[in-house]
Amino acid sequence: MLPKVDANSSLSSSKGWEKYLDVAAPQGAQGTVRIAALLRIVAAHNASGMKISEIADLAKLEQPTAHRIVTALHSVGFLSRNPETRRYHLGPLLFELFTTAFPHFNIREICLAPMKRLAEELGDTIYLTVRSGFDGICIERQEGSYPIRTCTVDVGRKRPLGIGAGSLVLLAAHSASEAELIIEHNRDRYTQFNTSAEAVQAAVQKIREQGFVYQDVLNTPEIKTVAVAISGHTSHPFAGLSITAIANRIPEERALVLLDHLRREVKEITENIAAQGYV
Repeated sequence: MLPKVDANSSLSSSKGWEKYLDVAAPQGAQGTVRIAALLRIVAAHNASGMKISEIADLAKLEQPTAHRIVTALHSVGFLSRNPETRRYHLGPLLFELFTTAFPHFNIREICLAPMKRLAEELGDTIYLTVRSGFDGICIERQEGSYPIRTCTVDVGRKRPLGIGAGSLVLLAAHSASEAELIIEHNRDRYTQFNTSAEAVQAAVQKIREQGFVYQDVLNTPEIKTVAVAISGHTSHPFAGLSITAIANRIPEERALVLLDHLRREVKEITENIAAQGYV
């Protein structure tokens, strides 16, 4: 059973806020990393918002410390506060910073040429999946020349992270603590896709051991899929890249060939991401 995301769960261990960022704080910069962790805690509960006491509980901070940090983040616009519920949400400055950065980084544009190349070379259908909150969303699809098409997901469709090969491999590329948060948040939603949080967690563990997805398309055994994650040089997960085809086109031996093609393109994509100054 996965831990519940509340103050009494095993996820909220004695490490507290450190669970939300799997990086070691540089010497003298622990406060900065802690602020980033608090923003991630609020982001994980942004729909309902959080009271300071709830933030303090999850972060394992004394309430006066949490109050001081949250008040500062609110004062500069990183957090907003609903005066009626007294709950905090992500603030307008984060949106402003995001919209400023977005025109300079478009993962779809970076991946488009490699996806077209894969579709032309292999003849199969290629998908690109990115994270949107607790969901995975297909943002690009390139169809190959093979006459039997396997268009299993429409561009723009959102599903819980962990549903679909590209979404699943992207989930597995996240840190263990972040993946647990996502899986627990989506626990009830997974049942709509005839799976469970425990099954998704087991699949994530398998992917981390082997480094890729090779499986039937969800509830469609006549179609198979192969997928790998696109991560930056610091292992930041950007997207999932997947190939689907009818099952007899992707036996195990061809799956290995497809993996070689995917990894070749992902290497180029990663270099292009780095060239734009992203990690």
